[in-house]
Amino acid sequence: MSDDKQERNAGVQQHQHKPVGPDELTKRNQDYLYHLKKALVETKLTPEKQQAAIDDMIPKMLAGQKQGQTARQLFGTVTEQVVAIIQGPKTDPNASQNKWLLMLDSSLMVFMVFNLMYGIMFFFSNNSKIQTGQAGILSELILAIVAGFGIMQMQLNMGNCGQKRMPIWRLLVYGVIFFIVLTGTYTLVMLIPGPLNANLPAAVYIVIGAAALVLRIYLKKRFNIKNTVF
Repeated sequence: MSDDKQERNAGVQQHQHKPVGPDELTKRNQDYLYHLKKALVETKLTPEKQQAAIDDMIPKMLAGQKQGQTARQLFGTVTEQVVAIIQGPKTDPNASQNKWLLMLDSSLMVFMVFNLMYGIMFFFSNNSKIQTGQAGILSELILAIVAGFGIMQMQLNMGNCGQKRMPIWRLLVYGVIFFIVLTGTYTLVMLIPGPLNANLPAAVYIVIGAAALVLRIYLKKRFNIKNTVF
C-alpha cells in the first residue's frame, strides 16, 4: 500500500511540475512561433541560440495570453523579433554608471584637452611666454582630477540615472561653485615649484594628449562607459 501511495504521489508531483511548452499556446501564437523558427534558420545564429531565444519567449507568450496579448503585440512582427534576437538585449542608456569610471573618463578628457592645447601653443610661441607652472604637467594632472570629479557629479545629476533629476536652480548653483573651486585650484597649482612642475616641449604635450585620447577610447569600449560629455 505504501509503495502504491508513493507512486501516486510521485505521479501527482510530476504532473504539477510539468514544464510549460508551445502546445499550451493559442493557435495564433503557435503560428507566430512556427514562422519565427523558419526565419531564425535563415540567420547565422547557432541552433542552440535559436532554441534559447524560443525557450525565453514561450513563458512570456503564455503570460501574455492570460492578459489577452498576442505574440505580435508582445514582440512585434516576426522580422522585428528576428532582428531583436540577433542584436541581443538593449542596454538602458539611463542605467546607473560607475561614478569612478565617469570621473576617470572626464579627467582623461580634460587632461587630453590641456596637453593638446599647450602643445599647439608652444609650437607657435616661446616657452618663456607661458609662466612655468601654468602649463606644468603636474598642474594639468591636478586640474584634470578636480575637473573630472566636478563633471562626473554634474553628469550624474543631469543624467537622471534612475533617480529624481536635480532642479535647474540647483544645477546652476552647483555650476557656480564648481567654477569657483576650479579657479581656486588653478591658482594654487600655479604655485607649485618649477622643478616639480616644469613646462615640457611641445611635441611631448601632443604625444601625451594623443595617448590620453587613445586610453579614453579604449576604456569607453572596455567598460562600456555611457552618458559621457562626448
